[in-house]
Amino acid sequence: MKTELTKRLLGFLIKRGYKYCLSQITCIDKQDAYTGITLKPVKKHPNLGKLPQPFQNYYNIIQEPLQMASGISGTQIWVELSGKDFERFHNVT
Repeated sequence: MKTELTKRLLGFLIKRGYKYCLSQITCIDKQDAYTGITLKPVKKHPNLGKLPQPFQNYYNIIQEPLQMASGISGTQIWVELSGKDFERFHNVT
């Protein structure tokens, strides 16, 4: 399940032991240069040569995703959560 990236969500993920985020970038609207980024949190260091499809890259959760949570013009950022983490996060907020 997907939910919008926020600093609060990142704090929740860090407390749950996630250290990295796989990333998938999609161009949603070429005319307006609107981009979408989907992040999937993972706890173990990903192997860049064997990332699961459709992910193209990964980030340390306290670096780029933290900057992304502050907002990027023309970009919508989503986090793909497991059903359990989605429920836990939305029950806490």
